[in-house]
Order: sequence, then structure tokens, then C-alpha cells
Amino acid sequence: MVDRMAPIRMLVFGLAAVALVLAAIWRRCASAQSAGWHGPGGAARRRLAAAGAPPVAAFAALACGLLAAQAAAADDLPTCLRRVAEQAPRDAILAIRPGDEELLARLVYAEARSTGFADDPRVARGIAWGAMNRVRLSEVAASARRRYGSGVAGVIFQPQQFNPAVSRRSPFAADFLCPQDAAAWQFAVAAASLALRGHDNPLLDTAWERRHGLSLVVNFYYPHSPQARGPLAPWEGSAGLRFIGDPESADLPPAARVRFYRLERPPADLDAAARRPAPPAAGGS
Repeated sequence: MVDRMAPIRMLVFGLAAVALVLAAIWRRCASAQSAGWHGPGGAARRRLAAAGAPPVAAFAALACGLLAAQAAAADDLPTCLRRVAEQAPRDAILAIRPGDEELLARLVYAEARSTGFADDPRVARGIAWGAMNRVRLSEVAASARRRYGSGVAGVIFQPQQFNPAVSRRSPFAADFLCPQDAAAWQFAVAAASLALRGHDNPLLDTAWERRHGLSLVVNFYYPHSPQARGPLAPWEGSAGLRFIGDPESADLPPAARVRFYRLERPPADLDAAARRPAPPAAGGS
């Protein structure tokens, strides 16, 4: 594990040293009273002594404020992990047994970093919905389970899918194990929470998807990622997947940031329950 407080403690110690020096100067000036503040130059000495106290207090307040702010930011971030030797990211994460929300948020955070647009909450939402589309499709089709994995952990750690979670060599595995950017982490947590609840999925677009409450948008590609092989995904134009274009929902990023792909056909082995039309919403006609 990593101590995120170490750098701020060093800064606080430095500020404390400066404050002590100023305090010593202030005390020296104060001692001038017995030597004759009321004699020649006494007014100047009194002004110097009076001026010494505010910097000391200001430095002390700044140090306390920085320490408190860093502690609050550290509290908002998840446990920071480091791999041992050639340990896979999966093994390091599962050792702490995170819940589904934290696990999905870690994936969203790392994947968003890999897109080059980690400061865009729409990117985080798109990744979270895409991952959960795989989870939900796998719940109702054995072929999807074999392809994408089962459950949140199974989908995230499916081999050859999400590199930050499964690759020892991914440059973004460190982001998966140790999120450092508090603002980007909050985007990831919010996106994961929303996608896990499953309401108002912005990637439910076709009549089949709306009828079954399942999205077939299960592949996505990051054109600006340092790992990208080009502006288009390797599977662009394949028979089984179709690029959806720029999403209509304002909750999703433009295709220039994330390219989404929909399965041309739903799995042929859908469970019987999934084949039945979804019941109308409460109060609907």
C-alpha cells in the first residue's frame, strides 16, 4: 500500500520550520522591550515585533489547512495497492475483496485515463454502461457468459478484454490499482453507481433493446489512447458489430472520444425469461 500523505507531511514540516524561524525573530524583537522600546528606534522595533506574529499564525493555519485538505482527499480515494513482482492486477485487487461498485469504479477510472479524457464525466459514464451491458447480457445468455465473463468481477477480469485489469504490462494497471486523481475518481464512482442501478441506460436505443431492457452495445474503442492502433477499432466493419455513430444522449461522450459498437444480432441462446417483453413501467399505458 502507498502512503498518500507523505508529500503533504513534508510540506507541512517545511512550513512549520519557517514558522519557528519567524517566531524566534518575533521573540527577539519582543525582548527589545527591556532594552528600551521607548528609546531611539523604539517605534520601528515595535512595528517589527507586531509584524512578526501574523506570518507565524498564517503559516500555522496554512499548514493545518493543507493537512486537512489532503486527509479529506485521501479519505475519498480507495485503498492504494502495489503489485509484488510479476503479480497480476487481478490478484492484487481481489486480495482486498472490493465490492462491485468499487471494482467497477476502479475499472472506469483506469479506462478513462487510457482514453486521454479522464476529466470528462461522460467518458466515465460511457465506460461504466458498456461494462454493465456485458454483465447484464451475460446474465441471460450462456454464449455471452463465455465471451464476456459472468458478474461484475468476471467481466472485468475476462482475459484479453480490459487491459488495466488483466495485463501485467498495461501502462494503466497502476491507475486501476491506485487511483490518485480525486476528481476523476468521483466521476468514476458516480458512473459506476449509476450503471449498477441500471435505470435510464443511454445505450438502450433499438426497439429490441427497449423491449427487453438489454443493450447490445458491448464493445467500445478509444481513438486517442496511447494503446490505440489507429483512429478506428480493429473490428470496424466486421459482420458482427456495428458502429453506432455519435450517441444522441448528452450523457455519453462523442465518438471522437469513445467509439461504441452494437452487436448486429442478439445472442441466439437468450434465456426464455429474457425473450418475453419487459412489463410496462408503472403508470404507463
